[in-house]
Amino acid sequence: MKIKGLVNIVLALCVASCGSNQRPGIDYSTYNPEPDTCSPLIVNVGLEAATRATDVLTMVNLTDFDVSAIWNYNALPENKWYMKQQKVTKPSTEWVTTPMSYWTVTGNLSFFMYAPSASTVDGITPIYSSTGMPGISYTPNPDNISDMPDLCMARPVLNSTKEIGSVPAVFHHTLTQIWFDMNYEGTPPSGYSVKVENIKLRNIVGTRTATYTTVPPYFEWSGGSADTDYELKLSSSHLRDMYLALKPAPEEPIQNSMGRLYLIPQTLDPSACIEITYSFFDTAPDPDVRKATFTKSVNIPSPSVWPANRTIRYKITVDVGLSSPVALTGCTIDDWTESGSIHTEIEFD
Repeated sequence: MKIKGLVNIVLALCVASCGSNQRPGIDYSTYNPEPDTCSPLIVNVGLEAATRATDVLTMVNLTDFDVSAIWNYNALPENKWYMKQQKVTKPSTEWVTTPMSYWTVTGNLSFFMYAPSASTVDGITPIYSSTGMPGISYTPNPDNISDMPDLCMARPVLNSTKEIGSVPAVFHHTLTQIWFDMNYEGTPPSGYSVKVENIKLRNIVGTRTATYTTVPPYFEWSGGSADTDYELKLSSSHLRDMYLALKPAPEEPIQNSMGRLYLIPQTLDPSACIEITYSFFDTAPDPDVRKATFTKSVNIPSPSVWPANRTIRYKITVDVGLSSPVALTGCTIDDWTESGSIHTEIEFD
């Protein structure tokens, strides 16, 4: 599932007058919270209108998310988990947890949510901390490029009781989109064209932990080591089946929607590099006959930062001279859906 656009999700909590939410004299350190079966958690999902993005999250393609809850957060020496990783779906007309969850008879609940559900995609592992804010460990699956999720986390909703009626939850994008635009320079053999068959990002941090916070963007990434490669393959339909344009024609997007990369925000390790495999194809008289294949790589200048909720667009020129380098001619950090600040052009051997 690929999620775009700001997402508003409202937990409409069905409140019935089955008794008070407070019980004087309760020792909360030893008390086990009781479910208030007259007050089920019913979920009412609303989405802000998307005006700029494509492939947006809508009521049609949002199928699930997870919710967990701590009872009396920060009032006890350790977190007392009342609900863990309850999947929220819409089996009929209402969004509900499975199995059905309820408010507590006494005390309050703090909610922590992320989308999509961990049962739907690979790599999401909730962290149920004993104290302080919980989080999730996430590993974008390098073997599942075509269906990488746009992982979102919601602002924590702390110390709520059923009397508030509804609990608003706004989800935020946690990942970085990576795109490649390419062209070529130099002179291939007469009658030959240039096509990219593989792009690899090497030595990327592939696992990190996102911990909920109370300040925007309401999560913080930490940890990880540069030990993962991500490969886009023409043979797997990650790349467009296209011939590169000859410079000075501008660089063109080389990925298609199945090659959209949603990776973990990070400061890249100095060893991080981009590896390009391209081929000469004889386009006449027999189109698309592969004649030769080459692989070249280029380091990414350090420090290079991938911010959350941004798109990194690498502009690459491949010199098809056999001993010539690949040149990273520019890099932009854009807003998720529109042009943003442009970095100074970068050129190197």
